[in-house]
Amino acid sequence: MKKLTGWILILAFVSGCSKSATVEAPGEPAPTASQLADSSTAISVLAWNLESGRNDPDVIAAQLTDLSGYDIYCLSEVHADNFGKYTNALPTGFVSVNSSLGGGDRLQIIFNSNRFEQLQQKELHDHGEYKLNNGHHRSPLFVRLKDRASGTEFIVMTNHLARRNAELRKQQAIGMREWARDQNAAIVNVGDFNMDFDFRTQQGNSAFPEMLRDNIWLWVKPEKFIDTNWSDPDGDGKDNYPDSMLDFAFVAGPAKDWKPVCRVIVREGDFPDDESTSDHRPIELRITIANGR
Repeated sequence: MKKLTGWILILAFVSGCSKSATVEAPGEPAPTASQLADSSTAISVLAWNLESGRNDPDVIAAQLTDLSGYDIYCLSEVHADNFGKYTNALPTGFVSVNSSLGGGDRLQIIFNSNRFEQLQQKELHDHGEYKLNNGHHRSPLFVRLKDRASGTEFIVMTNHLARRNAELRKQQAIGMREWARDQNAAIVNVGDFNMDFDFRTQQGNSAFPEMLRDNIWLWVKPEKFIDTNWSDPDGDGKDNYPDSMLDFAFVAGPAKDWKPVCRVIVREGDFPDDESTSDHRPIELRITIANGR
C-alpha cells in the first residue's frame, strides 16, 4: 500500500514490466531458492505486497512464474478474482489458502503440497481480549503445515496490518504477540506490517516495539537494509520515504533456532514502479529445520 503523507514509513525477483528478472543480490551472495530446494531441511519463503488495483494481474502472474523455486509464497493486496491466476502461475502441486476479509486487498498463502501437508488454516480475528480486525481490515492469515519428509510441523502466518488506523495496528501487533506467546509451535510470520521502520533512526511506529516486546518474536533483519516500498504521491520521480521498510520477517518458538536469514530482493528497474507492477519489493526468508525436525 502506498505510504501516506506525514511520518508514515516501513518478501524475489521481478523487473518492472519485464517478464524475466535480473537480480542484484544485496551484500554477500546468498543461496538461491532453487539451491535451497536441494536440501530436505531448508525451507524458502517469499513474501510480496502486489499492490492490488494498481497492477496488471497478468504481469504479476508472469513475474510469479519467474519466481518459481520457493516452497511457500505469502502474498498481500490480492484481489479475490486473482487467487486462481496467481496459484496457477506456480508449478503443479502448489495450492492456495485465501483470506475472506480485506475487500480488494486480501491475503494469500500458496505452498507446495507435494512437500507439505496442511493441518489447519485460520484467519485470526481476535485473541483473548485483543481484536485484530475491526471488521474493515485484514485479519492475520495462517496455515499449520507438516513437512512430509521430516514430520516437522510449523505455522506460516502472513499479514497486511492496518495503514491508516494506528491504534488498530498497535492492537494487531499486541494481539499477534500474545497469540504467539500461547503457541507451542515454530512460527514464521511475514508480510507488510506497515511499521514504518526508518533506517536512520532504527525506529518504527508504535506497533513496532509492541511486536518485539518480551522477545516472543525475533525480527529477522535483512542482510542489508534496502527500501522495500516506493512512494511518490506528488509525482516528482523521487521516493517520499527513502531508507525505510514496511515489509518484515519474524519467527517465534523453535523457528528462532532454524538459522533464519532474510533479504530484500532488488530487481533491475523495479523502482519506480509503473501501472503494471507492484510498488513493493519482495522479501525472502530462508530457514533450516534444526536436526531435520
